Amino acid sequence: MRKENKERRVDRPSREETAAFYERYASKVYKICLGFLKEPNDAADAMQDTFLKWLDTENRPQGDAHEIAWLAVTAGNLCRDRLRRRQRFPEAGLDEAYGIGCEEKGFRRTELLDAVFSLPEKYKTVIYLFYYEDMTTAQISEATGIRQKTVTSLLTRGRRLLKKRLETGGDKNG
Repeated sequence: MRKENKERRVDRPSREETAAFYERYASKVYKICLGFLKEPNDAADAMQDTFLKWLDTENRPQGDAHEIAWLAVTAGNLCRDRLRRRQRFPEAGLDEAYGIGCEEKGFRRTELLDAVFSLPEKYKTVIYLFYYEDMTTAQISEATGIRQKTVTSLLTRGRRLLKKRLETGGDKNG
């Protein structure tokens, strides 16, 4: 017996068709996502995920009513997934979660991001992916090719180094 290739190939629309579809529905999908998530950045991310899912869909809906219905249902499902994830893994900012207290120490969020980017590469990458891209340690491990336990260790050491740098006023020799 011959094994069938299980990979499905999705015929993607042209760039022009995709751009026209996006232009036609982007504001509606964004409003749906914003209604669920209440955060503009999260809503924008969910909106993008909705359109990416549309691109990967084999049988795309045809006609305005079907298209907006599909987009609304898909956006709602993606937003509910994000909300469930928030409940399971409460989001704590880097400063709150690890006692960096950048607000009390007079740091602004841009200074915190600058401090993250000033870390050595091995720490900077995992901290950025974890806190700014909301990736799990497993996802970071898969994306970077670093073992998951090593990712966890790098996060721990990176947080300590970041905290020390922020407390000493950004000394890079830390």
